[in-house]
Amino acid sequence: MDRPFKRVKKAAWLGGVCAGLAYAMGAPTWLIRALWLLLFLGAGIGGLIYFVLWIVVPPWPAEPVDYDAVTA
Repeated sequence: MDRPFKRVKKAAWLGGVCAGLAYAMGAPTWLIRALWLLLFLGAGIGGLIYFVLWIVVPPWPAEPVDYDAVTA
């Protein structure tokens, strides 16, 4: 991960955690959201982890310039 993990509020569905994680990892946002949904439905702990990250991880002040290129 060469980019910092921060929430991306502009691309957020809820809190921007999945969008920020996708940007930091250089992965497609839909893939991270799908994996998060599996974690939530399968183990049930995904919602708690998401909520904690939503509180702890700071947001980007603005959407990163290369967000669409990295997460596409």
